[in-house]
Amino acid sequence: MPRPKTVSDDAVLTAALEVLGQEGTGFTLSDIARHVGLSRATLIQRFGDREAILFRMAEHQVAQTRAWLDSLPQDQGKAALWQFLERIVSSMGTGEGFSLHVVIAALETDNPRLRMLAGQRYALVQEAIAQRLPESNRRADLAIHLHAIIAGGSMQWAASNREAGLSDLILGRLRWALDNLRD
Repeated sequence: MPRPKTVSDDAVLTAALEVLGQEGTGFTLSDIARHVGLSRATLIQRFGDREAILFRMAEHQVAQTRAWLDSLPQDQGKAALWQFLERIVSSMGTGEGFSLHVVIAALETDNPRLRMLAGQRYALVQEAIAQRLPESNRRADLAIHLHAIIAGGSMQWAASNREAGLSDLILGRLRWALDNLRD
C-alpha cells in the first residue's frame, strides 16, 4: 500500500511556480524538492522529469484560469465589460512578481507543448471578454484586440520606468481604446 501524500500535487505545483520565480528558467527538481520538503526521488516518482512538471504547472494554470473566470459575473454590455476588465487587470496588481510571468512566457516561447497551453489560457480570457461585449458580429475580434492591449501593456510596463503601476497602465490603455471604439 503506498504511503499517503504529505504534500498535495497542487501544493507542489504552486511551490514550483514560486521556485521558477526565484530561480528563473534554470530551476531544478532539487530546488522544488527543497522548497516543499520532499525528496527529489519523490518528485520524480509523482511527476516525472523537469519537463513533465513544467507541463503540469501549465495545465494547472489553465485550470485555475478557467475556474477563476467562471467564478466572475457574466453580465453583458459596456458597463459589465468594464467591470470585468477592471477585475482581471486589477488582479495583476502593481507589478510585483511580474517577472515570473516573463519567465513563463520565455519558456512558452521555446516549448511547443507549453505554447499550446498558453494559447488555451489566452483563449479562455478572450472568450470571457467576448461574452461580456455587447452583441456584435465583431465580438471575437474585439476580444482578441482588448486582450492584446492587456498583454502588450504588460510588456510595455515591464520595459518602462514604472511611474505607473502595472494595472493602472493597462487600465488606462483599455479605457482609451474603449472610449475611442466606434459602435
